[in-house]
Amino acid sequence: MNRIKFTVLVEDSLSASKKISGLEAKHGLSILVETSKPNISILMDTGPFSSILLRNMKVMDVSLKNINAILLSHCHYDHTGGLLGTLKEMKRDIPVIAHPHVFSPNFKLTPNIKYIGLPFKLFELESFGGIFLLAKNSVRIADEVVTTGEIERITPYEKPQGFWTVENERFVETTMWDDQALILNFEDKGLVIVSGCAHAGIINTIKHSQKLTGVSKVHAVIGGFHLSDSKDETIKATINDLTEINPDLIYPCHCTGSKAVHQFIESFKGRCNPLRTGDTFKV
Repeated sequence: MNRIKFTVLVEDSLSASKKISGLEAKHGLSILVETSKPNISILMDTGPFSSILLRNMKVMDVSLKNINAILLSHCHYDHTGGLLGTLKEMKRDIPVIAHPHVFSPNFKLTPNIKYIGLPFKLFELESFGGIFLLAKNSVRIADEVVTTGEIERITPYEKPQGFWTVENERFVETTMWDDQALILNFEDKGLVIVSGCAHAGIINTIKHSQKLTGVSKVHAVIGGFHLSDSKDETIKATINDLTEINPDLIYPCHCTGSKAVHQFIESFKGRCNPLRTGDTFKV
């Protein structure tokens, strides 16, 4: 794996320099991950709407033809809402990797009850070429490229809260076991870990990735860290644990939240590079 290229197709924000380009920012996330040796292209999440994703792809000259697999980090609409339209546009069969709970109902209750889960049924997605690989364990996508599968919860301050589902005919708070990330083992530089929202906790995600691969060195952590509504002590604890892990690069975005991002920049200086819609970079 000589290089890994990342293209942020959908994210909450848009830099001023790109506002005239035709790109559109929207609450959600979609990142294209491309590697060489092996030559593979993975679409991680699809943002909230296919219209935005496909338009941004056209503006950025990104072709659907080169995508080998789609990975859904979890069930929420802002990561899955663009899936059906994307499959329709692809007009071919393609593996879609997700946790079996990705089709479970998911709600939030603030300010009132609202459905926020995957907005499509399995049969709809399969009818347009989605070949679903629903697994709780890690899935090997290519050499040195795997999913985390279910993430072990060991960090005491990282607990999913505020999301609800239906289990055994009871309305209960969910622990978001469908949350997962992408791991790329980047030669001698270490792990590159890409999270969607890190509902399992970004520290839990990193430690699980280290345990799964047997590689302790972390080169880069990329994606949403779900700290936007977190207390100051949680953000501080996350920064302390990240400092101990000592990644070379940190690319926060989406649900990380501006307060946490500012503190990340203060703590990690040039190693921290917040992401926006339209950003491209290589590691």
